[in-house]
Amino acid sequence: MKRTRQVRAVMTAEVVAVAPGMPVKAAAALLERRGVGGAPVADEDGKVLGVVTRGDLAARKPRRRGGFGWRKAGALSVAEVMSTPPVTVRADDDVVCAVQLMNDRRVHRLPVLDAGRILAGIVARADLGRVFLRPDSDIRDEVRDEVLDREMCIDPASLDVAVRDGVVSLSGTVERHSMVPVIPVILALVARVDGVLAVKEHLRVGVDARIVLADEPAGGGLPG
Repeated sequence: MKRTRQVRAVMTAEVVAVAPGMPVKAAAALLERRGVGGAPVADEDGKVLGVVTRGDLAARKPRRRGGFGWRKAGALSVAEVMSTPPVTVRADDDVVCAVQLMNDRRVHRLPVLDAGRILAGIVARADLGRVFLRPDSDIRDEVRDEVLDREMCIDPASLDVAVRDGVVSLSGTVERHSMVPVIPVILALVARVDGVLAVKEHLRVGVDARIVLADEPAGGGLPG
């Protein structure tokens, strides 16, 4: 089944990174030239030290009663204006965790680190948003064709799959009691489908034919 729920699948690998010693004007020109709103600040080994945005780099006029905006007057290098410590995410983290982190820390982009905590890319809010903007019809098709049919070998017609605004509802009757233990597995697989925000389960358990036969007299005859 197609998987793009890890950050590595939606991040930009060719990341624009700046050195802490880069002059402010040069960094501002770089971001402008590459058309990005911000970039991670990394040392020569790829260790992320902070994040800098166009706002950090822009010259600000003094406010009334003294003080300056985000950039300190006379700042010459990126290290003097970057935000630190950096808010980062791992490449193998789930995109849901990345979205929550962005919301909690009120940031629009996250440097992505590999297993060695070295810069591997960057992910922006727009990148993560694409995962959750799939049409409901596409989600339903993947749940039926990939999860039920291909992975679980369940006839998709045996269950009703409805999707509304990313919320999947599964309803119907599970005819075999032997399927009951795998219901949590089915729900977990559905929850991992791209675009699924929640899963609702309305499944009923039918009567297994083997259990009915076990209650009948041996040979199927009537009691004497």
